[in-house]
Amino acid sequence: MSNPAKQFYELGPFRIDVANRLLLRDGEPLPLTPKAVDTLLALVQHSGQVLKKEELMKLVWPDSVVEEGNLTQNIYLLRKTLSEGANGQNYIETIPRRGYRFVGAAHEAREEAVAPLRAEQTEVPAVIEEEKTNEALIESESASAPNPMAPRRPGANSALRHFRILLRLPALAAVAIAIIAGLSYLLFFSRPKPPELKATIESIAVLPFKPLSAESDSENLGVGLADAVITRLSNLRQIIVRPTSAVLKYNNLNHDLLTAGHELNVDALLDSRFQRAGKNLRVTVQLVSVRDGTPLWADKFDVAGADPLAAQDAIAERITRTLALKLSSEGQKLLSKRLTTNAEAYQAYLNGSDAWKRRSTPAIEEAIQYYEQAIRRDPEYAQAHAALAKAYALLGFRYDTQESKQSEAFPKAKAAAVRALQLNELAPEAHTALAIVKQRYDWDWTGAESEFKRALELNPDDAHAREMYALYLAAVGRLKEAKTEINRALELDSLSFQINRDLGEILYFARAYEQAIEQLRRTLKMNADDPQAFGAHRLLGWIYLHRGLPDQALEEFIEALRLQRADSTWFPTLRQAYAAEGMRGYWRKWLELHQPRIQRGRLNPFYMAQIYAFLGETEQAFAYLGKAYEDRSVRPAVLQFNPNFDRLRDDPKYEALRRRLALTP
Repeated sequence: MSNPAKQFYELGPFRIDVANRLLLRDGEPLPLTPKAVDTLLALVQHSGQVLKKEELMKLVWPDSVVEEGNLTQNIYLLRKTLSEGANGQNYIETIPRRGYRFVGAAHEAREEAVAPLRAEQTEVPAVIEEEKTNEALIESESASAPNPMAPRRPGANSALRHFRILLRLPALAAVAIAIIAGLSYLLFFSRPKPPELKATIESIAVLPFKPLSAESDSENLGVGLADAVITRLSNLRQIIVRPTSAVLKYNNLNHDLLTAGHELNVDALLDSRFQRAGKNLRVTVQLVSVRDGTPLWADKFDVAGADPLAAQDAIAERITRTLALKLSSEGQKLLSKRLTTNAEAYQAYLNGSDAWKRRSTPAIEEAIQYYEQAIRRDPEYAQAHAALAKAYALLGFRYDTQESKQSEAFPKAKAAAVRALQLNELAPEAHTALAIVKQRYDWDWTGAESEFKRALELNPDDAHAREMYALYLAAVGRLKEAKTEINRALELDSLSFQINRDLGEILYFARAYEQAIEQLRRTLKMNADDPQAFGAHRLLGWIYLHRGLPDQALEEFIEALRLQRADSTWFPTLRQAYAAEGMRGYWRKWLELHQPRIQRGRLNPFYMAQIYAFLGETEQAFAYLGKAYEDRSVRPAVLQFNPNFDRLRDDPKYEALRRRLALTP
């Protein structure tokens, strides 16, 4: 079956690839942003017509409000790029006080297939576009230079909705292999001096690599390549790197780079394309300034397959050298550390990471299977041991899994974390996992904080580590520090549902009810389909209850049950109980309906303790708190600050429990 025809516009030695928003010269992509290509495309499609600036801006930015300086910058870059290969020909004419007109010769072309890549390896010099002053732009445009746009919060659409990614087919491991040898050759045998950037880069987002031709596995490969680079660069202290979860929403060709950069609140974006031909792979990368869309650096690699795993290391090293980072000795070790030399182990690890990010209990169990598979393939794969520890630690708090698995979870998490650190003491993920076990299973508060601090010393920009450290700080009563840490985690990964939810909970602990409600509403608007959304609704229910708004609380509790797939016949029964006796009637009916699970021990005793405390049944509440202590499900932060336990605080048994948890000297 033939491929669908692709549309191009040809102008002299240049060609506009409409589908991929690229400008090519003699088949080679040129370092222009997609919006600059959109500007040229709009002019070409209205060839000979005068497009007013307002009209052109609407065509290029149909759904955004941007300053005229962005258009001016695009025109400047287009003229500079086109003039380099046009033999003096002028393509874009400025009509004073009106707009622009395309005056070159262009004709449309369509092709059914993408031209194959050359098999040989080549490298082009990096390209640096110097910042242009207002005067340089005014010379031909009579317009001011663009001003920086204020950073914006991410939109309501969730990045997590497209989480089903990261290489799943074993054949893709071979493709990842293809990146290595060529890049290694370029790095070690043909190393030009990296260019010096004109702008200071303190934060960067690596967008998913985008394919030049559609293939069934291209999305997985593109995200996998980006994730590999992010993983390596995020170990460095000198630059903030946005996590993979924060960039997933930009995994298509239609996002405006400047908008993405402002949403991610970074100084620069790494925008990359790849194309395959047999075993050969071409990767084209460009670093783009978020301030004005200027390409700061560009490079390309043609690779013929060999070593299966060094792609991430080679690309990360190349980018790091280009950014002129001065690494500490630890940073150099972290960057150069080979995670594994086994392609099958690496593939299993990536599959496990994909499952882990969904956070549901079945997904966590799936992730554990993949991580254990990776370890069987390579017993010295430290990163897989660390990931396994993190997954088991989370599984230990889930009451919708088998009891035997739950009871074994924390010991297995601890063993995996210790093994990971034996293999690589510099692995921040392993320190984070061990900190979680020390905090939530051993009640070793001093040891837990030491591990958290070591993890953040190794990687200050690990959003998950900061999130867990914030919850630790809340547990030991340091709420002000907890709010600082959770907000820092949110800056690093603003699209994380769990971090947003945890901020709402910490605000609840601080009795900042209105702020907590606003934060949780914003979280649910961001992604109401998250597997853990029921927890946010349930937390909202308690907050509304303590705000004296029982009707709103009822709706949140019902919605939480619906998301947990409770029997739909329960809902009218619970509403009737509420209508008759208010929230006390609701909770008594709730307990009655859940009796089968309660008798089997499949409900979290710590949550049961909160319900009985709310009902004023003190003895039952303390009985369940005792069970929660025995199975390690008690959450000290909730115990200390949740208003549900206010009635228990003067009871000597409450202080005795705090001493058992080592929260009271």
